[in-house]
Amino acid sequence: MNKKEIKKSRARIAEINVRLGEMADMLETQKRSLTNDEIVEKEALVQEKEILQLRMERAISGVQVPEQEMRAEAVFAGAVASFVHNRSLPEGCEGVMNGNTIEVPLTRADTIQDSTTVTPLIPLTIGEIIQPLEKGLILDKVGCKMQYGLVGDWVLPVVAGIEATIEDENAEVADTKIDITKIKPSPKRVSLAIPVSNRAIDQSNNALLEIVRTQMVMGLQRLLNKWMFQTTKITSKASDGCYVAAATTPAVSTAAGAGLSWKDVIALKGAVMKTGVVFDGTAAYVCSATTYAELEATPKDAGSGLMVLENGKINGYPVFMTEYIGDDVLGFGIFNYELVGQFGKMHMIVDPYTGAKKNLIYFVLNTDFDMLTVRTEAFAIAKKTPKA
Repeated sequence: MNKKEIKKSRARIAEINVRLGEMADMLETQKRSLTNDEIVEKEALVQEKEILQLRMERAISGVQVPEQEMRAEAVFAGAVASFVHNRSLPEGCEGVMNGNTIEVPLTRADTIQDSTTVTPLIPLTIGEIIQPLEKGLILDKVGCKMQYGLVGDWVLPVVAGIEATIEDENAEVADTKIDITKIKPSPKRVSLAIPVSNRAIDQSNNALLEIVRTQMVMGLQRLLNKWMFQTTKITSKASDGCYVAAATTPAVSTAAGAGLSWKDVIALKGAVMKTGVVFDGTAAYVCSATTYAELEATPKDAGSGLMVLENGKINGYPVFMTEYIGDDVLGFGIFNYELVGQFGKMHMIVDPYTGAKKNLIYFVLNTDFDMLTVRTEAFAIAKKTPKA
């Protein structure tokens, strides 16, 4: 990004700020909330502003964007613009658009070369979405690894806890605790729509790929975190998260109005231990920021001066925060027993019609995900009982 482009970006950011200010003034004057259309417009403007600011910061600080990434952005923006404005595809974009559909492959087979004879670049792969997605998910922090590009069944991790039995010579052997043949995925369609202004496509200096990729990752992060950690099923269309069954019958409940004590958090771990599941490095506690703060301020005992939660751990086990589990709840689990997978391809539709009145292009993503708790007994909850 040169000085001219930086100046152009600053001017566009100023325009966005003016429009956002107009919307705020309008709401104040009319004493009302944003309409659905205004919410979409505001989100698109904020997205564009954030990306322009990011690119300006890169340029000013001297951060170099790899040539391959710059080429990918140019190819993506050129392909989308050709469809939106009914123009022929620019050179190098033939491998991106199929009608108004972008099929996001698992891997990129071709590399960039300084030649017009090579196969056109595919500027986005599933791996490039999943990798930053994992970094923003609490499930990655607790040690649960996402599988992606799956076809058919899960690629099962090592799941411990199966025990041999002693039987008579001709007796039929009973199923082990985990019947691998019954661990079948049931992929669920996951969809999201990303609104981007036409101006971002035409005038944001090839930031379009960054806008779409960033918003795609953020949208998937919110869904997967909610799906995994919410204590009620997020929708009848989804499988249960790892704490849905545990929340039905909490392993530990406090006295009415009492907070979670040292005894409670140890009893929670004990409730999982007594089921016989094998502990590994993925065992952890999970709670909201409010519960986290309360446990940091709860004395472990009467005289030591130690707190229940110290240095991000309870009794040596890490504690991770997510608001999706809810306040007044402490979860414990061994996250190696939770499978998270993305199946098949990702399909992205470029829709210039739905938001035409608002000068917006929608990028609609469709793909399949599934989540499966291999052993529900590996997860348990301690819950504060409200005052009577």
